Amino acid sequence: MAVERPLLIYILIVSGIVVTALIRAYLEKTSRFKGLFRFLGGVEITIIGLLLFSLIFLGCLQIVLRNFFHRGIIWADPLMRHAVLWLGCLGAALATSKMRHINIDVFTRFLPRGLMRFRDKIIYLATAIASSVLGFAALKLVLDEKSFGEKAFLNVDIWLLQAVLPVAFFLIAYRSLLNVMVPRKAPPIEWEDIGVEPDQ
Repeated sequence: MAVERPLLIYILIVSGIVVTALIRAYLEKTSRFKGLFRFLGGVEITIIGLLLFSLIFLGCLQIVLRNFFHRGIIWADPLMRHAVLWLGCLGAALATSKMRHINIDVFTRFLPRGLMRFRDKIIYLATAIASSVLGFAALKLVLDEKSFGEKAFLNVDIWLLQAVLPVAFFLIAYRSLLNVMVPRKAPPIEWEDIGVEPDQ
């Protein structure tokens, strides 16, 4: 019974991810919801931008306070550490939606030529499965941390700050599965925008 309960929870979570991806794939076929999806994407980018700005601002403030006033904000360092965690997790989830995440393309060497067109779908499906397993492991970690009741700073529970881990993994699983259902291609990199000249 103790083994069956975590397995049941994992099955329910994966089922929710699959159903959500199916609904999103269906809605993407209609043009009525494109504005909503664009708005939600903008909200996500805004949150990441605010996190990055806050991290840079707090870091600079700490440097100024320590070098010129010989003091600092006690809770700033642990807050910045957790902000880095949130940036990494949310950034990875965003990269998955834009198909800009790092991947190791092993299948190119081993798949027959006839299956090469299914390569991306196989990669995204494997990513979705791996991310869902990691998300469930992260969820168990957060729940264990909650039972300990430890505080990070300013009486904020550590588990609340670590909750971004399962959220990010499940979001990556959802978006990878969506990439399987909806044919997509990564947009071309605008080299001029990042100040890099492509190799000729």
